[in-house]
Amino acid sequence: MKYIALIFTLIFILFAGWQYNDPDPILWIPIYLIAAYATFRTFQGKANPEMLLVLIVISFAGGMNSWNMMTAWEGFFTEGGGLAMKSNNQELAREACGLWICTISFMICWEIDRFTKRDISK
Repeated sequence: MKYIALIFTLIFILFAGWQYNDPDPILWIPIYLIAAYATFRTFQGKANPEMLLVLIVISFAGGMNSWNMMTAWEGFFTEGGGLAMKSNNQELAREACGLWICTISFMICWEIDRFTKRDISK
């Protein structure tokens, strides 16, 4: 189970690297590196469940905020399948879904931590 956390760690490191050319990398690189740190600590068996719960709430709320700032759904990709940002709505949709991926990973890590600590206590 803990290898799922390692997969998330690698994914978030990639996400952080892809943010280098983003319009606001100073915001998104730390967000994904914090997610990589939290998932890596879960892989090591040293997760902080309180921190994970706080990160779940913050990342979910941030995703909802980005989603609610959209004025219309325009999808994630530009016509022709490109990743170039066509509009602010596409950027907001990508940001919201990125934060929700973080939320899901934190929830999974919290469950992994809970499961492994319950297993050890028996």
